[in-house]
Amino acid sequence: MITPMTKLTMLIYHRDYKQFLIDLREHGVVHVHAKKQTLQDENMKAKMAEMKHISNTIKLLEKVNKSTSQQVNKLMDLNNAELIAFIDAKFAEIDSIQQQIASLQKDDNVYNVWGNFPEEEIKKIQSNNWDLRFFSVPNSKYDEKWEQEFNAFLINEISGFKYFTTLTSKDKEVNIDAEKYHFPSMSKSEITAQIEELNSKLNETKEYLSDITEEAIAKLNEYKRFVINDANFYKVSEAAEKLADDKIMLLEGWVPTEIEKDTIAWLENKEIYFEAKEPEKNVDNPPIKLKNRRFARLFEMIGNMYSIPTYWELDMTPFFAPFFVMFFGFCMGDLGYGALICVITLALILSKKLKEMNSILWLGFFLGFGTVIMGTISGTFFGVPLLDVEGIPVLDKLKTIMFKSEGIYSAFYVSLIIGVFQILFGMCLKIINMTKLYGFGAAVSTIGWVVLLLGGIVSFLIDGIGVPFYICMGVGAVLIYLLNGPINSFAAPFKNIGSGLWDTYNMATGLLGDVLSYIRLFALGLSGSILGLVFNDLAMNMKPDIPVVGTIVMVLILVFGHTMNIALSALSAFVHPMRLTFVEFYKNSGFVGGAKEYSPFKKN
Repeated sequence: MITPMTKLTMLIYHRDYKQFLIDLREHGVVHVHAKKQTLQDENMKAKMAEMKHISNTIKLLEKVNKSTSQQVNKLMDLNNAELIAFIDAKFAEIDSIQQQIASLQKDDNVYNVWGNFPEEEIKKIQSNNWDLRFFSVPNSKYDEKWEQEFNAFLINEISGFKYFTTLTSKDKEVNIDAEKYHFPSMSKSEITAQIEELNSKLNETKEYLSDITEEAIAKLNEYKRFVINDANFYKVSEAAEKLADDKIMLLEGWVPTEIEKDTIAWLENKEIYFEAKEPEKNVDNPPIKLKNRRFARLFEMIGNMYSIPTYWELDMTPFFAPFFVMFFGFCMGDLGYGALICVITLALILSKKLKEMNSILWLGFFLGFGTVIMGTISGTFFGVPLLDVEGIPVLDKLKTIMFKSEGIYSAFYVSLIIGVFQILFGMCLKIINMTKLYGFGAAVSTIGWVVLLLGGIVSFLIDGIGVPFYICMGVGAVLIYLLNGPINSFAAPFKNIGSGLWDTYNMATGLLGDVLSYIRLFALGLSGSILGLVFNDLAMNMKPDIPVVGTIVMVLILVFGHTMNIALSALSAFVHPMRLTFVEFYKNSGFVGGAKEYSPFKKN
C-alpha cells in the first residue's frame, strides 16, 4: 500500500532561510521536490561530476592490494581537494610508467626475433671495416644465392618469414629484394636496464598506494558524503519560490501522515509560518513511500525496477508478488533445483554473514519455495521424471498431483489458464484503479469487459450456453457500447458505440497476444527439464567402465551440467516473469506509475 502523505507549505524570512534548512536537514523527515532546472544547472552538474570522480577514485583504490602493515597519518595534511588530486597524480604516474614500459618492451621485441643479440661482438665486427646488415623476407622470396654473394646467414624463421644478416665490406653495395631491419635508437642492454628501472619505480609507487589505501578510502568516503550533502542542500535551497521582492521564501515539502504531528510540533518552535493539509488530486504530486507486509515488501525492489506508482493509484506489489513466485517456479520447474535454492538461501540467512542482503536472500528463499511446489507438480527432480520412480511411499502419494503422461499438454494448458486468470484479475484491479484515478464513470467500460469475459466463462463452465451466459453477454455489451461515456446529447450514444467498437478491436487483438505470452512459462519449464534430463543421460553414458574413475567422471558431468542448467534457468525464470508482470499484468490493471520515491532531506 501507499503511505498517506501530508503537504507542508512553509514561509521563511530570507535571512533565516539557510539556518532553517540546516535545522530541517537535522530533523530529517521532510521530502522536498527538486526543480528540474536546478538538476540541470552548471553548479549541480559540477557537484555530480565531483561525486562521480570520487567514486571512480575509490573503485581504483579498492583494486589495490592493501599492505599488511598499514601506515596511517600519511595524508593528514591534505584537504579534500588536495587528497583527490594527490591520488589522481599517483594513478597517473602508474599509467605513465606502464605506458613507457609497454613502449620499451615493444622495442625490446624487435631484438628478440634475432635471438641472443651479441651487441659487443657486432660492434667489434663493424669497427673492423665490415658492414653487418639485417633483413626479413617471406619464406618464398628467400634466395640462397645471397649466401654466396653477400655472406647471408639465416638467423631465425617465424610465422612464414626468414630473418637473416649479410656480412660484406663497407664499400660493397648490397642489392637484396628484402626489407631492411631498423633497430631502435637504444641498444637492447639499454632498453633492459631502463625497463628494470621503471619496474622498480612502479613497484615503489604501488607499495606507497598500498600503504595509504585504507586511510585514503576512509577520507574519500568522508569527502563523498560531504559532496552528497552539499548537493542535496543546494537542491533543496533552490526549490523555494521567492516572494515579496525575494524577502520571503516559499518552500513546499511532504511528510508521512503517520509522523505529521511530530513534524508540526517541531515546526511550531520555528519562527516561520506554515500550513499542513492533505494533497489535492490532479494538482499535487506527493512522493511515494510503500508500506507492505513482510512478504510483499520483498518484491518492492522488483516493482521499482519498472516504475513507482502514483499517489492516487493502487500499489500493485502485493498483487503481483504471489504470481511472481508461481511464475518463477513454473519456469524453473524442478523440485531439486528449488530445494537447493531454499537450502542455500536459508543457510546464508541463518549464518548472519550477509545481513545487508537479507531481503534479497528471503526473496530467493520464497522463489525457491515456489520452485519446490511447481517442481512437485511437474514431477521433476534434478532432471529425473518422478513419475517413473517406483517404491517410494511419499512419492507415490504425490504422483496424484503431478502431470500424467500427457503432462506436456497439461502444462501447456495450465500456463494459458494462469494467463487468463491473471489478466482477468488485473482487469478487476483496473476497475478499482480507474475509479481512484478518474472516478467511477471511467471504469464502466472495464466493468463491462469483466462481466462479459469473467461472467461468460463462469456461466459457460457451469451451465453451458444458457440464459446466464446470454445475460452476461447482454449486460457486458450495454456497459461497453452504451454506458462507456456520458449520455448528455443526441450524438452521445453514437460516440459511445464508436468508442466501444474501437475498444473491442484493441481488446480482441491485445487479449489474444497477452494470453499467448504466458506460453513462455510452459516453454521455459519444459526446456529446463529436458536439459536436466540430457545431462543425466550424458553422465550415465559417458562415464568409463573403470569403477572409481567412472564415478568421478559421472559426478563431474552432473555437477557441471546441473550448475549450468540452474544458472540459465534461474536467469530466465527471473526475467520472463518480470516481462509478464510489467507488460501483460500492468497493462490490464491500468497501472500508470512515474512518481518519485519518498526521500527525506537529511544528512547522508
